[in-house]
Amino acid sequence: MIPNRWYAVLESSKLRAKPVAIERLEQKLVLWRDAKGKVVIQTDRCIHKGAQLSLGKVLDGCLECPYHGLRFDPKGDCVLVPFKDRDSKIPEGWHIESHNCREEKGLIWMWYGEEKPEGDVPWFDNFPSTLQKTWQAGTIWPYHYSRLMDSNFDVYHLPFVHHSFFPKVGPVVTDYQVEDHGDLIKTITTLDEYESQRKGDKGKKTFVVDVMMPNLLYLEMSAKLSLLAIVTPIDDQRSWVFARYHAAVPFGGLAAWVVGRFEYSIFQKQDKRILDTLPKGPLQPGEYHYGSVDKGSILWLKKRDAALKEYNGESET
Repeated sequence: MIPNRWYAVLESSKLRAKPVAIERLEQKLVLWRDAKGKVVIQTDRCIHKGAQLSLGKVLDGCLECPYHGLRFDPKGDCVLVPFKDRDSKIPEGWHIESHNCREEKGLIWMWYGEEKPEGDVPWFDNFPSTLQKTWQAGTIWPYHYSRLMDSNFDVYHLPFVHHSFFPKVGPVVTDYQVEDHGDLIKTITTLDEYESQRKGDKGKKTFVVDVMMPNLLYLEMSAKLSLLAIVTPIDDQRSWVFARYHAAVPFGGLAAWVVGRFEYSIFQKQDKRILDTLPKGPLQPGEYHYGSVDKGSILWLKKRDAALKEYNGESET
């Protein structure tokens, strides 16, 4: 995980009046809304005896522990201890950690890192920031986020893993372009049949895949249909995978729903059949034997490792 970044952790629509428990970024967190509806993210553990605060409720703009009724304000300060007199001084250190967060683009974002939050949340300029004509879903996948980000660049598996949906697309990478724009990696991949079997453009298809460091993906599925995916780490074995489909057509919401449901119910099952067999844990430099068609993955790993070295105060060699 790359520190000092904004990470999407939950859909805004999933957080209403009741507290919500999630695991993200190697932490157990509780999300709730204060009296003004503003999102609060805190450690999901009461300072008193360690009860899970997400099992409690929101009262008077504070989060109440389900065990003994202690209340914590949005800053994490304990403001009420029911078993003590109201005028009694609350013990020093009775405080839970509150995390910097934002609510934008239909998502809840959390700042992961020690530095002061800065900059905008990551997003693609060519993908809408509203929910119009979209369908979305978030699920837990049993893979480390680095292996999923690597697989996002890999479109040349489609004729094999997804042959039933791409029966005419050839396996040969005839053109592959990678552009480095800092935090943005842009790729264009063209697949075609073997040269001896080509008949015009029958087996030819071009894919546009962009990746925003460290964990956002944009896939141009067609001229009118696109996908935004976010892969947020949970721990070394799991990731929260969020997908939002956008269809720039009449009744786009319905079209996005049809495509999204189809991909989740069938297409992703085919991917998971293979992903289940891959090594577990974080992807390490030099672990895979990359080829010339893997320049996107190589660049992503290089940027990830450089960011981690910078954070750890290590120099590039």
